[in-house]
Amino acid sequence: MFALMVLEGMSLPIPSEVVMPLVGYYASLGIIDPVLGILIGTFGSLVGSLIDYYIAYYLGIPFLLRYGRLFGLDKRRLNSLNRWFSKYGAMAVFSFRFLPGFRALISFPAGLAGMRIASFVVVKFLGHLVWDSILVYIGYAFAAQWSLIMGLIDRYLYVVTVVVTIVIIMYIVLKLRVKPGRGDSAEV
Repeated sequence: MFALMVLEGMSLPIPSEVVMPLVGYYASLGIIDPVLGILIGTFGSLVGSLIDYYIAYYLGIPFLLRYGRLFGLDKRRLNSLNRWFSKYGAMAVFSFRFLPGFRALISFPAGLAGMRIASFVVVKFLGHLVWDSILVYIGYAFAAQWSLIMGLIDRYLYVVTVVVTIVIIMYIVLKLRVKPGRGDSAEV
């Protein structure tokens, strides 16, 4: 479980929505202590997030200035990202934990912006702890309906991800549009 959650924290396609409810299911059978399962999963995700943070921290802006065009990033966008993250960093690190598809990726801007490691660890740990606790509780509470729950999670997780992605893209596009008569771009 620890290894799977490390990989999940590193932005790899290992869904915590499957791993942690399974911990709750096994806890309902008496195979694992739920608190221990939550802590192991949370520390695993935190380790994975720290790996992503340090990759971005050490590669940093010089790497993205050189290779950023491969990812659609230029100096202006990197500066906008840095300003946005300076303003919303801690809140983003915590709240993005609850958004599928974005939860692990937030570690990269945190590393790029040089967010203080102590702040990153505390906020990320709390986000992981809340999220993992909810998932373990769901697995524990609905152990008898395990196959039904997994089908619902699978179906609606994608819908939520698509809706959130569309909203974020629309917001970014609207903020980056050139304002008439001014000739400058709005900041993100």
